[in-house]
Amino acid sequence: MVNSNVNALGVIFANTYDNLVPELVAERSMASIPFGGRYRQIDFILSNMANSGIRDIGIITKYNYQSLINHLGSCQDWDLNRKRGGLMLIPPFASGDSGGYRGKIEELRAALPFLEQKNADYVILSDTDTICSIDFRKVIDAHTESG
Repeated sequence: MVNSNVNALGVIFANTYDNLVPELVAERSMASIPFGGRYRQIDFILSNMANSGIRDIGIITKYNYQSLINHLGSCQDWDLNRKRGGLMLIPPFASGDSGGYRGKIEELRAALPFLEQKNADYVILSDTDTICSIDFRKVIDAHTESG
């Protein structure tokens, strides 16, 4: 079993399906859409990663991410407020891009400096519409055992 210091990096796409619900994302990203009155969509995948021992997580944003920043605050709720590692927002200007991504490959290209800096054995990619409980340690174990 992978221990809590798993050498994995989490990458969350905050704006993937914005075009499907334009009315809901006029002033916020899909990641910060309220769920159940108390939570935001990003809370579920962020909690899954943090509870699985993933201590480096990048959130790729395109636009309308102020409400996401306000919601995340210091990231203390997920124990991701740390000097080394923790949570990092990766806005479009991180790579000089205007935010006009046409797909996830271009978004990952913008996050390349973040990915290279962390040098993790595994990278877990996710959208924010993953509203369930996942233990990524089990996922990594199954992936490793499968060869």
